[in-house]
Amino acid sequence: MSNDTGKNFEYRILVVDDDTDICDLLSGVLSTRYDITVCFSGKEAIEHLDKDTFDLVIADLVLPDVSGIDILAHAKSRDEFAEVLMITGNASVDTAAAAINGGAGSYMLKPFSIRELCGRVDKMIATRQFLTKSLRLMSSSDIVDPAVKEHIDDITTLYHFTCKLMLTLDVSEMMRIVLEEVNRKIGAEFCSIEINHLGYKEVFSMPRTGLVGKELLDKVFAEHWNSAFICTARAIFFKGAVPHRVFDGRHGNFSEASGYTCRNYRLVVPGKTIGSLSVWLASDNGIDDRFDRHLHVLTSIASPVIEHVYADKLALLQAKTDGLTGISNKRHFYEALGREIARANRKKNTFALVLADIDNFKIINDTHGHQIGDAVLIELTKHLTDNVRVGDVVARYGGEEFVLILPDTDLEGAVALANRIRESIASTPFANAKYCVPYTSSFGLAMYDGAAPVSKDDLIVIADTALYYSKHHGKNRVTVGEDRAGAGIVCKDTK
Repeated sequence: MSNDTGKNFEYRILVVDDDTDICDLLSGVLSTRYDITVCFSGKEAIEHLDKDTFDLVIADLVLPDVSGIDILAHAKSRDEFAEVLMITGNASVDTAAAAINGGAGSYMLKPFSIRELCGRVDKMIATRQFLTKSLRLMSSSDIVDPAVKEHIDDITTLYHFTCKLMLTLDVSEMMRIVLEEVNRKIGAEFCSIEINHLGYKEVFSMPRTGLVGKELLDKVFAEHWNSAFICTARAIFFKGAVPHRVFDGRHGNFSEASGYTCRNYRLVVPGKTIGSLSVWLASDNGIDDRFDRHLHVLTSIASPVIEHVYADKLALLQAKTDGLTGISNKRHFYEALGREIARANRKKNTFALVLADIDNFKIINDTHGHQIGDAVLIELTKHLTDNVRVGDVVARYGGEEFVLILPDTDLEGAVALANRIRESIASTPFANAKYCVPYTSSFGLAMYDGAAPVSKDDLIVIADTALYYSKHHGKNRVTVGEDRAGAGIVCKDTK
């Protein structure tokens, strides 16, 4: 369906969304400045794209027949410089990555601000205008100097790179975007990025084509270490203390060069270097002045964005981490419990919830002071984390209370684990140069069955009631709570 305004505006926009209210809203707002065509299905959108030329496509990600990603791909196949704005009410890192990788110029979540959307549309049309005029200029080979063409191409490349970079807050996706762009532009054998910022130390690598193993990269790094990285110590890297992720390159096979040379570009923000970009070429190749300037500009664009993403990652971590013990906090526990309940309901399996509390903790604080009390909390955290499996959740519930979520665990296994931790604590007093402080802990355990679901709060109440039983029936014990219809919560001492 087309809304023929009778106005002959220079730039044309195709809007596709199965929500008629959204279509009416966008048409009403944008038709005062642009030539708008509206349709309500992916099939209609593809038909319009096959018949006409559009400067900008605004597409919903989820449509009843054809996905927004498919419309994006079709628009780009018809005109690689067409601008595409994706809108969605169901966002995830994967869908955002798919849109970015497909060439979307922007990505917005519903409900969106009309003012913000109009601003993005205007910017994207301005980009389209710049590109089309640049292409016309570049096609006039008789009057345009080759150096000017190269300059326009570099500016266009950097603009698209910046758009992609600004659309994600996922560290891995950002690194993949940077490495792929450098490989594509420079023709490197492979590229690497090292990060040393805000306590994060990690390395990311990607070959231009095909797959490559870490063993080969480590061999190249070892042979050319002095030029490989700026912020990473050789001894630390080769001890495995620095995580190293290797992305797959584009289609094709990776061919090992007979020798390598490396050019290194610092990732700099005001006042510090946060890492570096290493560009690895075959030893008989080099980087000319044009591409060298391009990489300096590219890293200057990428550096503050990378800094922001790591600051955001740290803030999210701190929001979910207990400041004293370094384990998950109560907020993160509730999130994890909700996810585990949903998983158990879906798979109809069981998991255990365990509450733990230090016995007579007030006496420890009153006798030895709060610093020793804090040290005991940290010591108990070690007993917990040393005994659980990968995938189990350990969190501080509050004060001297801790909580464990043990996925895919039956009652027998949960009781055995809780008693093992209890015995470890009871047999190992906290000790430093001045004090030796024996202490014990009590445990309350509740089982969740996905075949007979209960609410999150009810499950916590069962575990808390069992813990209360332990505390008031001798302490230093594990009690199992069970909610029996008609009889209330029944507690069973396992010691």
